[in-house]
Amino acid sequence: MNKITLKKCQIKDIPEIRKIASKAFPEAFSSILNNEQMDYMMDMMYGEKALTIDIGKGDQNYFLMYDDGEPCGYISITTPDRFVKERIEICNKKNGSPANMQVIKDCKKPIYLLHKVYLLPEKKGCGLGRLLFQHAEDVVSEMSKGKPSIMILQVNRKNPAVDFYKYLGMRIIGQQDFILDHGFEMNDFVMAIDIK
Repeated sequence: MNKITLKKCQIKDIPEIRKIASKAFPEAFSSILNNEQMDYMMDMMYGEKALTIDIGKGDQNYFLMYDDGEPCGYISITTPDRFVKERIEICNKKNGSPANMQVIKDCKKPIYLLHKVYLLPEKKGCGLGRLLFQHAEDVVSEMSKGKPSIMILQVNRKNPAVDFYKYLGMRIIGQQDFILDHGFEMNDFVMAIDIK
């Protein structure tokens, strides 16, 4: 069996994240987004500047997965304090945010946002996606110091990954259309799982 390892990313790991994203993101969304929106979102989320800000400021905690020493996937998680700050920033821009959903506002537990969970296309179907997700749960449990919390994520309503997340125990708690620059939309389910 291959040796699977995970490590928290630093600025120096940005090229590896971008390399995986350049294959994984288009593969996941080529049937859902047009090329113009795909290019926009790749730059918005995976441009050198965007990743430097996210990782450098600690806005998102990225973790790379390695299969026998080769990078093959990643996750990123936002903490509750950043989640609240993001809500304020997004509200000021008049865009949607899962933080504005009543079910989220009413939640008494800390909420962690699983921003990203991606795996190289050729690595799918061999259990690595489940391991990535389990690592996200472990990271949230560690960050919350074992206190009960919630991990949420946004996933496009047409993305087959919705079934994968349900299989892993997530539930749909709502749906929203998030308006981006240039009139682009993200038509997402918001899913959640309890972390104990």
